[in-house]
Amino acid sequence: MKKLFFGLLALSSVFSSYAYDVVKISGRVLSEGKPLAGVPVTDGREVVVTDAKGRYAMTSAPDVKYVYVTVPDGYEIPMKDGVPNIYSEVTPDNKGRYSHEFNLTPSDVNMDKHILFVMADPQVYFDPNLDEVETAALEMKETMATDYAGQPAVGIMVGDIVGNITQGETYFPWMIKNIAKCDFPYFYVCGNHDIEMNVATNEEARQSFNKYFGPSYYSFNRGKIHYVVLDDVYWMGRYYNGYLTREQLDWLAKDLALVPEGSTVIVSMHIPAYSREARRAEWGKEDPKKVLGNRQTLFNMLKPYNAHIMSGHEHYNENYILSDKLYEHCHAPLSTLFWCAPWAMDGTPGGYAVYEIDGDNINWYYKSVGRDKDYQFELYPRGVSREHPEAIVANIWNVDSSWKIEWDEDGEPRGAMTRYKGYDPNIYQDVAKNGQSYAFPYVGSDITEHLFYAVPQSENSVITVRATDHNGNVYTSVLDQSKFNK
Repeated sequence: MKKLFFGLLALSSVFSSYAYDVVKISGRVLSEGKPLAGVPVTDGREVVVTDAKGRYAMTSAPDVKYVYVTVPDGYEIPMKDGVPNIYSEVTPDNKGRYSHEFNLTPSDVNMDKHILFVMADPQVYFDPNLDEVETAALEMKETMATDYAGQPAVGIMVGDIVGNITQGETYFPWMIKNIAKCDFPYFYVCGNHDIEMNVATNEEARQSFNKYFGPSYYSFNRGKIHYVVLDDVYWMGRYYNGYLTREQLDWLAKDLALVPEGSTVIVSMHIPAYSREARRAEWGKEDPKKVLGNRQTLFNMLKPYNAHIMSGHEHYNENYILSDKLYEHCHAPLSTLFWCAPWAMDGTPGGYAVYEIDGDNINWYYKSVGRDKDYQFELYPRGVSREHPEAIVANIWNVDSSWKIEWDEDGEPRGAMTRYKGYDPNIYQDVAKNGQSYAFPYVGSDITEHLFYAVPQSENSVITVRATDHNGNVYTSVLDQSKFNK
């Protein structure tokens, strides 16, 4: 009997390495020494709000990693070493207790009107890539100074910060340092290239990411916008899928329960919720590594709100109008074709998205690095397109179904251009000419769905293409065909 008792005791120690059954977390949220009431605080599972004295308390599981605050509107994002410092690592005492005090600084500007920058997949592999990231960060800083002086800004990088996690210890700190040169807070989403892949379970896969960026899902507020960052990369031991864990979904339900219905919510994650295959109702062709498997659960949770989903991962630019209250923006990579060419696989130049937010109203555009913000599409002459050599072709990378794409010939209106699937001429030709000398010679161009064509009546006419976006902004490009007939 004694042997059985000690055997069970030894077995229990294997499954429970904690000296306590629960962790009691408590503390306060203050601003300039004064208590802040009604501020959400979470351990990633439970969500509580501070009382009139700024106090919070919760009972957590013994494996709790962090306690973190949802920064309310009107307060600055606390920063430490270039990263938002909205969390504290939980290190309980020998009685399973932990206390932390959050101190928030009030902002001196109204945040109802602010700018959101979204960058996807910088995916740094080599030192020269860091210089390109720095260039983008400094350009964002200049954009704020010249176009949005006096307005606050926030940035979100939607994953794949580095190209290879084995270089994470080298490149994570450099990425943080270079991105911080934009001079406003930048939040980081965990991508599939940012997780350990030599581990057995999803729970073990974020050691490096957590070390530099803290928790991989959380929320914060700017103006009237409630921002949510999610982690939808699920590691399964040999490969990953797009999936939100039950723990995250439960947390999200509690987080959103504090957000009034009808509010605008921006959700950022790495792997897109939707896909081009889904838009064509080709459900069986969706790749589980490229789409959120349990997206309908997320969509249902977002129904009470006006929601925008920010994603990346696919290395092309796409937009999905999923309902009159749900829109997904899949962002092209800053890294273009893995830094091998000036364009991504769909012909989108390297860049980032800019969202102009005024209350609940959101206007957006794609900003190619080194180009004016009016550069929203590339116009090609006849003879360049593989699919329509008889036509002039426009690649309009940020288009959605609400845009109007029209063309004139020698000043005469010709109506709407026709949308089609095909290869962007720039990236297709670059791969054909230079692909074997790329750092990754196995990468290439891919079919895109944001191409438009029109057949001119004359070979020497002047073509004008006008693209009118969702907000009425008009972008124009002129092509004199006679210059290409020599």
